[in-house]
Amino acid sequence: MDPLGNVATMLLIARAKQELANSDVTVCTLMSAAAVETEMAYQFFKWKGIDSGKLPNEQTPQDREQWENEWANMRSVGNRLEKLCVLLTKKPFDEFARLKINLLKPALAGHDPASSIKDSFQDQLFEKRNDIVHYGEIDFEKPVGERSLLSATTLLNLLHAMDETRYDLTFPKK
Repeated sequence: MDPLGNVATMLLIARAKQELANSDVTVCTLMSAAAVETEMAYQFFKWKGIDSGKLPNEQTPQDREQWENEWANMRSVGNRLEKLCVLLTKKPFDEFARLKINLLKPALAGHDPASSIKDSFQDQLFEKRNDIVHYGEIDFEKPVGERSLLSATTLLNLLHAMDETRYDLTFPKK
């Protein structure tokens, strides 16, 4: 099945696309952000499990609790993006993102190259999500939904590139 990966992420991003097509920008934005956060958590727990050297059925509740606490203690999306990138690529987020700039070009239109790529994604996607969740703002125009979906799709592509990098680092070709 292509792409192999997190089915929950695939369902969330498909729902975001459907909501945008039906002109529900608010739900599109929420689903887009949720898809990225779901994929981030999926990658984190997948690689923590692999790094433990234990098969999923060998992982103890204590193992999982430790990883849950580590994930929860990262708190912010920006911090999670940063620490996940280092876990997967051994590089800070912006450094890795600049190496994969071709993946990011559509979502970075108008981005100031001197500023943080991570901050740009936080502003484009997660700040809009926060406006909805924290402040009850729901009157966004379609371009906001399009930007949210584009940012989420781009971040998912970058997360998959991080995952591939980690795979290559962990299981080098002979």
